[in-house]
Amino acid sequence: MRAQFHVAVLIMLLMMLPGCLSTSEETLGGVGTYEVEATWTTVELETKTAFYADDESVTWSVTDGELDQQIENAGGHVVGLVLAMSYPTDSETPGGLCTGQETDVPDIVSGTATKGAWSLEQSDSGFGEHEVNLTWHDQAILDAGVATNLSEQEVLDRFAFGDEARGTFDLTVLVDAQAHNSALCSHSDDGEEVTTVASLLVIDLTVTPAGMDDEGSSALTVGTGAIPGVIFAPVFVGMVALVAFVTRQQDRFQLRFVLEEEEEELEGESTSEGVTMTDSYRARVITLCALYVAQGIPWGFITVTFVTFLAARGVGASELALLLTLGTLPWSVKFLWGPVIDRYQIPAYGRRRPWILLAQTGMMLMLGAMLFVPDPTNNVRTIAIMFLIYNIFTSLQDVSTDALAVDVLQPHEVEKVNSYMFTSKTVGGAIGGAGLGTIIVFTGLKGAILLQIPILAGLMIAPMMMTERPGERRFPWEKKTEEGPEEEDVEAANQNFADIFTKIRTALSLRSAYLSIVLSLTVSLHFLLIPVLPLLFVRELGWTEAGFNATNGGWILALTVLGYLVGGQLGRRFGGKKIIIYAALGTAFVTALWGVSGGLWGSTVWMVGVWSLKNFGWSVVMINIYSLMMKVTWGEVGGTQFTGYMAMMNLSAIIGYQLTGPLAERFDYPTLFLIGAALQTLVILAVLWIDPDQTRRELETPPAILSA
Repeated sequence: MRAQFHVAVLIMLLMMLPGCLSTSEETLGGVGTYEVEATWTTVELETKTAFYADDESVTWSVTDGELDQQIENAGGHVVGLVLAMSYPTDSETPGGLCTGQETDVPDIVSGTATKGAWSLEQSDSGFGEHEVNLTWHDQAILDAGVATNLSEQEVLDRFAFGDEARGTFDLTVLVDAQAHNSALCSHSDDGEEVTTVASLLVIDLTVTPAGMDDEGSSALTVGTGAIPGVIFAPVFVGMVALVAFVTRQQDRFQLRFVLEEEEEELEGESTSEGVTMTDSYRARVITLCALYVAQGIPWGFITVTFVTFLAARGVGASELALLLTLGTLPWSVKFLWGPVIDRYQIPAYGRRRPWILLAQTGMMLMLGAMLFVPDPTNNVRTIAIMFLIYNIFTSLQDVSTDALAVDVLQPHEVEKVNSYMFTSKTVGGAIGGAGLGTIIVFTGLKGAILLQIPILAGLMIAPMMMTERPGERRFPWEKKTEEGPEEEDVEAANQNFADIFTKIRTALSLRSAYLSIVLSLTVSLHFLLIPVLPLLFVRELGWTEAGFNATNGGWILALTVLGYLVGGQLGRRFGGKKIIIYAALGTAFVTALWGVSGGLWGSTVWMVGVWSLKNFGWSVVMINIYSLMMKVTWGEVGGTQFTGYMAMMNLSAIIGYQLTGPLAERFDYPTLFLIGAALQTLVILAVLWIDPDQTRRELETPPAILSA
């Protein structure tokens, strides 16, 4: 089963790759009003002086092939071609009976500028100069300074013509020589000497949603303050020295302890016989994985697609951080659900199943409610509050699902199925990020939200149609069977809160247990970078919304899945605690390298490559931390204690998001990356003194053995 699952995941990853790195132009902001500003620059192509014979049209071509950098520095948008012509005072040779009083007749000089289908001819006569000013942009928008009833992409389409405006340009000069002629006097004129200067018109375009106040405008970019990289050097040097010391003291710091021990072939492993989750291995795996996919889809949509959607429309880092903070808040206190779902149960329908169905229904209802928000871009706080309520239901579903896993999984299945569940959640995140991130371009925000409702309803079929144990009812109208739970079973299930809290206190009295709280609270502090990334890629580097979504929600999430699989195998072979320390140090160095490599940020290959290494490395760290949390969790209160650790990890993420606003307002992008890297190294300190085997030795070993 494990091999089949891994093969299926790898096939899925390969299917995600086409288009994941796509950065094709797609629609950005929705239809509305945008303020448009342009800075003009003239880039000279050619200057020459030549004599043009009377009535002979001369055409030649010029190219911009050697001016790429100048054009890019000027803004990159070529919107016009100017042919400036100057010609001296006409000089004619008189003939016949001329008195010298006859007036010279000015020549007519015509110039034509052509670029593809765009062409303009201008003529003038006299002694001096004139220009042929060929442009192909929407000057009316620039004159007004505002565009109405257009999407952001439609505004850009009026100015950004890309390769169509680059390459070869054709120029033509025609001289019509004029001269005074009469019966007794004539002036000869066989052409004109003309100096031509051909130049490109290039603009640097700024398009922003109208009506933004100064505070909103300033939020589009991060600060300008910088902390020299040398200030961070002692942190990384110290961590390298510490890891080197710990490596020499592996037994002292339990680095050789293998978190995932080799599975033993056990008698009585469940098969697919039966229809309930306790009877059928397949039934419980399908149900648990479906529930985790259901968690991942909306989470990937909000944290990837929706955040990028807002960032591309002018929402700043502080508001994005607010959305993520409120969305994460229920997860930071989700441990409160543990005692509640343990205390209040309806065993006739399953111990956990009613809570799961309630939570799933609430998730769909809140998604439906989001459809009635008129303009999410300008109502971020309303959406954030709704996202808070939505995640209250999602966190309830998560706690109930974990409790269900504890109830129905056999001991030798926990590690294996747990990895499937986390992978399923990541796959759901890929669907919500890359999938919906691409679809939102065509359906709009509300269409992407609406699409999630039938998906969640389909995933809800698994827990709705399957029961936990024999004799339970699926629906109230079904008859009670003789195998149904007895009254004493109900009373036993609904233990009192005092017993639950006593066991929790016992579990948390161990040093490794409370040090795991410190680890949980530090593991996600570097999430301060998450709201910064869409600003960097979309606003600063010019990535399209669809391109960022496809990369972040597709390729990056695919590597996260791969990191889970690889990290689990590395931890199993070399010891999970050792892998946490080494992978955290390596990932911190990658993040720091990202920060100091600003000169390479214009390269898509570099940015995607270093981003991929960072996320892959941290997923290796996280899968081993999840396993470590399981090892220090006491089985008697497994659901509540493990949920508590997961909740504190989300609280850590909230703290990280709250750091985004004040730090982003003050520091530039390189400094923010260096701060994030320094925070990643805190995991090494937090995990160092955790003994993975302490809970098993002191709480799960029989007293007779302890006294021996």
